[in-house]
Amino acid sequence: MVIKIIFFDVDGTLKSFNNKGITEAVLQALQALKEKGIKIFLATGRAPYAVPKFEGISFDGYICFNGAYCYAGSDIIFSKPLDKKDVQQIFKNAEKLNMPLVAAGESEMNVSGYNKILEEYLNVASVKYPPVDLEYFKRFIEGDIYQFMVSGGPEKDDYYLKDCKHLKIARWWQHAFDVVADDCSKSMAIQKVLEFYNIKREESMAFGDGGNDVDMIEYVGFGIAMGDATDSVKKVADHITSTAEEDGVVTALKHFGIL
Repeated sequence: MVIKIIFFDVDGTLKSFNNKGITEAVLQALQALKEKGIKIFLATGRAPYAVPKFEGISFDGYICFNGAYCYAGSDIIFSKPLDKKDVQQIFKNAEKLNMPLVAAGESEMNVSGYNKILEEYLNVASVKYPPVDLEYFKRFIEGDIYQFMVSGGPEKDDYYLKDCKHLKIARWWQHAFDVVADDCSKSMAIQKVLEFYNIKREESMAFGDGGNDVDMIEYVGFGIAMGDATDSVKKVADHITSTAEEDGVVTALKHFGIL
């Protein structure tokens, strides 16, 4: 097995939901991959300004907003903001439901109102809930928006997306979800990254655990599901490792002789 690049989801994969950082074993594994010349990317639903920084390791690049924005250093490999008509439509839909939205742009995010569930959602990424300023929010969403974050279970999906033409749900938590462009995904961003580096698909690997990782795990040359991944991820994975709590990333890398 020749692997030249590995994509890692963050929460529930590189680190457990119970820890803010990665373990020493995971850190050493990432450092060893870099020493071997294997490129490492984070692939997350987070915004560029919300991706975690782990002391002792620097990643070669980042896939953000569930695939809508991808960069390596100063190079923007791919960028696809939401359709502007859809942005206004989902805001109208949310207003009718009397539910606030978090809108994420390239360099900042803003909210249309306060919601405790959304605050908890942002807390996972260690992002402070922005001040509520509805008039500023309305002006903000006239610019490029890459993702919305919305509270609610799957039963609310159709209401939020009513009359939106180019949006889809990306969900990794039962109480809230991300809204992204329907033609964007982690796998699409990975394709762009592989083209950028001239790396073959079969030379790529990915680790993930949530519903927004399914297409990524299925697309790469070798996809690995965490031990407590959703059934949808496990179904398409080439291998199932142990949990993030048990340093499942390290276990799999050693199992396949990459470390």
